[in-house]
This record gives sequence, structure tokens and C-alpha cells, in this order.
Amino acid sequence: MLNLTPTHYLSAAAGLALILIARARAGAKKHRNHPLIIHIPPAEMYSNPREAYETAMREHGPVIAVQRRRNLEFILDEALIPQLFTHPSFSFEEAIATILNLRPFVTAFKGFFRGIDDLVQVGINSALDSMLERMCPVFVRSAQKALDEKEVIDLFHYAHTSIAEAMMVVIFGETLKRTDEKTVKAVTDIATDLAELTGIYLNSSWLGRHFPSVFNTLAWIRVTCTSVQRFFRIIGPPVWHRLRSRKWIRNPDDAPTSALEYMAFKHAAADGTIGIPAYLQIMSLLMGVTFASVHQTRVASVAVWVVFEIASRPEYLAKLRAEAHAQANVDPITHELDPSTIAHAVQPSSAPLIDAFIREVMRTKGDTLSLCRRTTADLDIGGYTIPGGSLVFPLATIPHFNERTYPEPATFRPERWMEGGAQRPAVMTSANYLAFGMGRWACPGRILAVCEIKMIVWSLILKATPRLVGGGYKIVDPLNVTSVPPDGQLILDPL
Repeated sequence: MLNLTPTHYLSAAAGLALILIARARAGAKKHRNHPLIIHIPPAEMYSNPREAYETAMREHGPVIAVQRRRNLEFILDEALIPQLFTHPSFSFEEAIATILNLRPFVTAFKGFFRGIDDLVQVGINSALDSMLERMCPVFVRSAQKALDEKEVIDLFHYAHTSIAEAMMVVIFGETLKRTDEKTVKAVTDIATDLAELTGIYLNSSWLGRHFPSVFNTLAWIRVTCTSVQRFFRIIGPPVWHRLRSRKWIRNPDDAPTSALEYMAFKHAAADGTIGIPAYLQIMSLLMGVTFASVHQTRVASVAVWVVFEIASRPEYLAKLRAEAHAQANVDPITHELDPSTIAHAVQPSSAPLIDAFIREVMRTKGDTLSLCRRTTADLDIGGYTIPGGSLVFPLATIPHFNERTYPEPATFRPERWMEGGAQRPAVMTSANYLAFGMGRWACPGRILAVCEIKMIVWSLILKATPRLVGGGYKIVDPLNVTSVPPDGQLILDPL
């Protein structure tokens, strides 16, 4: 136990005061060609953000500064988006560390993010086909549970919990023998609470909009005192048991079959054993990839949006079902997906319509401000100077609704992604489509995310017809449309 004296506390307080003074001075510094600071009333910012930000950009762009949640944020027009994601002075790691209020630990965070990126790119994506085959039954079972409710269902809860259970397959290579409600709750809680720290739910919370520091402090207390401890208490023992069950000395014939095996081979000591430090590092990476897979890619929320849009556009339902039957070897009696063919079926070339439908949902329902970078030094861009240490966002609605790129951009038309002789899959990124980011730090888990959405949607529509009570839904957070699921009552009418 640490023996802290009053001197320690005084030193810590003095250090904190110096940091706050430095921040204040940095914030007060204004360059001669500083972008114009635009005042957007909170009522407009949170109720009609697209019009408010786009109007400000048209009148004062290509770079504007806007005060939001007591922070001065810099917004870039469409033409500057490629620079935001490629210039070395725009840092992804520092942006996330700032959003999570962990700037002092940014050096450690860089290694952490690279570890997650490596885990997803090498440990998961390379073994995705076999993982999808094992994950598929999870979504089939969950769809049947949702159908058995025979009343208005909470689709976000269904999608969220089924993805959490599927993550156990990704981590362990199979479902745990005790994948019960406590296990699923441990996974969903850590994902949801970490999502709150990134600000996903700030706009839909009165406390978050008016007192963001208090909101973040409470979120951190909840994460450290409940979610992290529960995750370690419930997920930790089976992870430890698996890590200590053998020597992790890799040979050419010993390919990892799960994310946990990949990390075990990578972090084991020379003699193949896993010690406490390696175990803690692996558990931290598991928390990170769980958050990224269950929430940060907004998989559950996007799945809700896709099903709601199908319910709102019944003309697509028969075509989507026919495509699933043609590619996924659907059982003619149970109407269930065949796990052995699912890896092929979810390929964009195999099922282009569901892929295009998802891409169109993410284009039309994309967040106004979600992707973020932090300047590591003063940076000249677009004729202005953005001070170092600033958070910078692309105004994503402008490229997503650009008439030159997308004729009739306000019209929901998935077919646009299949025309012109070259299909553009849902996972393909570009400066005109920012749903998964762009450049070095484009979402590495987007392939898995889109596959999960397809399995969720197919599992439901093959057994039922989705119907919205009243024929519509309400957008909960206009600033973060994709990240926060819509408010609507969904009924599944069995076939």
C-alpha cells in the first residue's frame, strides 16, 4: 500500500495547477490567421447540426472554429479531408487520448492502439472465415429469441447482446461453457461505458451537454469502479485458464484459431509461458477490441438502422431475402443460415444488395462530427493556421451529400453503389465516404462489423417481416445519427 503524505498531495495539486495554467495560456493564444470562431447556438447545434455547420462552412470556410462543450473545435471542408487523414501532424492516438481525458498517457496509448490494430488486422481478419462460421449460430439463436417475444422488441438490446456473445467466439474460438447473462453483461457494460467516455452519448444527455467535465468524471468512476472490475472478474478467469493451459511456442503447423491464441503466441515468454504482466496486457487489449467490436464501430446501432430502413422500404425486402436464399444455403424449413457457407455468402460480390443497402444507410445516416484528429504542432491548412493541440473534425455530411459525387444525394438508393461496372463495397473508404474513417487509422474491424450486420439482418428477415408501429421512427441525436440508434417500435411478424 502506498504511504502518501500531505507533501505528495500538495505536489500533485501544484502539478495539476500548472497543467491548467498552461492549457489556459495555450487556449488564449490566437494566431493572426486563426480560423474565424463561429457561434452556433446549442439549440441549433443539437437539433439541426447539419444545416448549422454547413451554413457556417459555406459562409466562412474552408476552415472554421466552433465552441462545443467548452472546447474550441476546428472543422474542415470537403477539399481538406484527404490532408486530415494523411498529414503526419494530425494524430489519431492523441485525439483519442484527449477525448478520453488521458493526455498524460498518450505515449502508452500509441502502443495500445497499435496493439489493437495488429490484433484485428492479423489476429482476427486473417482467420475471419473460420470465425464467421462459429459466430453465425449466435445470431441465428438470438433472432429466434427476438421472434419468441411476440411483441415490440428492443432491437438495439438484441443486436448489442448478440454481438457481445459473438465476441466470445472471436476471443476464445468458441462460445464459453458459461456464456450466461453475467458474461454478456460484462462485455456490453465495458463497451457502453467506454463509449460514453468517447462522447457518443454526451449530446443526448442534459448533464453531458451542460457539464461535460462532470459527465466524463462520472463515466470514469463507473468504468474504473464497476465495468473494468466486472470484466476482469468474469472474463479474466477463463482467459487465465486458457493462457496457462499450455506452452505458447509456435510452430508452422500451429496457426492461431482465436484472438486469444494469437495474443498468447505474441506475448508469451521465450519458454512459452504467460506471466502476470503479459496477462494484464492481453486483458487490456481484449477490453479495447471488445469496445471496438461491440460499440465503437457502431455495429449494433447500424444494424438497427438497417432493419428500420428495411421496414420503411418494404420494396427491398423480397430482393434481400432472395439474395440470402441464393447465397447462404438457407434451410427451407427452419429458414436459418448455414454456418458452413456464411463466409462466402457475406462477401460483397456474393450478396451485393445487402452490402449496398448497408453502405447507403451509413452514407445517409452518418454522423455530422465523429472522426477526429489532434494537431501535434501549429499547422497551416486551407489558408489558416490551426494551433497545436487542437481537435480537428471533417464535416462528413458535405461529402456524403455532394451532388457531384452522388446524384440526388437526399434520395435513399442502394443501387447507386452497384452501378457503373464497379461495385463499391460497404467497407471501402474514401474522402467521399467516411463511415469507417480513412487512411492509416481507418477502422480495422470494419470487415467484421459489416459481416456481423449482415448476419443480424439476414437472421431476422428470413424468419419475419419487420414492421414499425406508426410507420416511422425518431432520430434521437441529430449530431450523432449513426452512433445512437433511432427511437421506434419494431414488431417482427413471423413468416
